[in-house]
Amino acid sequence: MKNNYQYLKVAIAAAKDSGKIFKKYFGHPQHIKKKHGDPKNLVTEVDVRIEKNIKKLINKKFPSHGFLGEETGWEDIKKRQYNWIIDPIDGTSNYIQGIPMCCISVALWDKQGPLVGVIYNPLTNQLFSAGRGLGAYLNNGRISVSGVKKAAEGLGGLGWSLQIPKAIKMYQTIMPDIRKARAFGTTALQLAYVSSGIYDFYIVNDMHIWDVAAGILLIKEAGGKVTDWQGKQPGFDVKELVASNGKVHQKFLNLVKKI
Repeated sequence: MKNNYQYLKVAIAAAKDSGKIFKKYFGHPQHIKKKHGDPKNLVTEVDVRIEKNIKKLINKKFPSHGFLGEETGWEDIKKRQYNWIIDPIDGTSNYIQGIPMCCISVALWDKQGPLVGVIYNPLTNQLFSAGRGLGAYLNNGRISVSGVKKAAEGLGGLGWSLQIPKAIKMYQTIMPDIRKARAFGTTALQLAYVSSGIYDFYIVNDMHIWDVAAGILLIKEAGGKVTDWQGKQPGFDVKELVASNGKVHQKFLNLVKKI
């Protein structure tokens, strides 16, 4: 437990330090590239700079740990006991456009899954953090998931990447059984919203582990539930996720089977 606190302390410090870079270029990054030539999948020089900064700061403290970064890739993490998973800017399109729905996500996983998770929006000064066995926090206050018991009373988020036909089917399937849904274009931040009770649920497909690595722990430590669409515990290869306050989880697992 003591080690978890030390890991979390370093993750928070790295996210906050990188928040300075994040804020400086928000809404006007200088270089924007298309990943694999896809105009819907963008990356900026700020993404790369933040990722390298986080890795540098963490590596100073824990040089034996592995890394997986969205922009700089794998460092053979399956052979390491501890592995950091970094998304330097989740919601890059929002970041480029000057929409303040974006964040930095930093997580540490071991063989049992998420050990530390930090999601930081420097623009709103919201820092969500969790350590295994330490609880979940927003800034300095303890957080917990919502108390909504029926999906029909729930407000949450829906997310997708490039699979537009599946996104349409998701909306058609989910919307009739809920109160409201939002699509903010940042998986990490919306998972943080589930952990703090802002959202009652979040459903996403076609995503990557760096999108969800921190949020999974936040929700668990806040008393919620996170699984893949089959109801299994998510691992490194997860592509689809159902996150909830736990009370409405089975309802959404039943719904996603129809998508």
